[in-house]
Amino acid sequence: MGQQALRAELAACCRRLHARGILAGTEGNCSRRLEDGSLLVTASGIDKATIGEQDVLHCDLQGELLSSPMPGQRLSSEVAMHLTLYRARPDIGAVVHAHPVAATGFAAAGVGLPDDVLPELPVVVGGVALVPYGRPGTPALGAAMHPFLADHEVFLLANHGVTVVGRTLTDAVTRMESVEQSAQILLAATRLGGPRPLPPGEAEALRALGPRARRLMDRSTADVLTDGV
Repeated sequence: MGQQALRAELAACCRRLHARGILAGTEGNCSRRLEDGSLLVTASGIDKATIGEQDVLHCDLQGELLSSPMPGQRLSSEVAMHLTLYRARPDIGAVVHAHPVAATGFAAAGVGLPDDVLPELPVVVGGVALVPYGRPGTPALGAAMHPFLADHEVFLLANHGVTVVGRTLTDAVTRMESVEQSAQILLAATRLGGPRPLPPGEAEALRALGPRARRLMDRSTADVLTDGV
């Protein structure tokens, strides 16, 4: 797939997340790693409802702009966070940062998402890190995330939002959707008297399934749970 098509795909994923209420207005940013190690990153200040391929920029792993379809565009203000993640984890192929209402509410309250209630969290999403506050758009954010990078794909950023990573762009986008869906369900359960944990031993068994399940993100969770992995 050529770079123009990859730009278009990244823009389409942003529009999908906006349609689901996960991205709002000009908030949030997405990126993907190319085969040569450089990145495609959404431009700063772009409405995610109407973003197009012309709003996706090309930069290197030092954050230097390599090409821009439109004059005067700037890289997302959060590009430093993306660069921190890509440098630390060669397996990361895409990064999505957003402010989904329910999951960001957990982050703002300093409350983590428990992984012993919904099977999707330990199997599909993986461990969710609760990251201390680091000022957005500054090195402090990457420094706050750094201790959690090796073992997590999802980061609740205190007083800020949610960042997820994936091996592919589809992987990252679907993981973000699963995080927000899970957060909404947990909030609903709380209003109904509180979520009930999975049966004894089930959460541990699901966590053991997780690594392979997340390598098979193109398959349904139900398939993973029933195929004897």
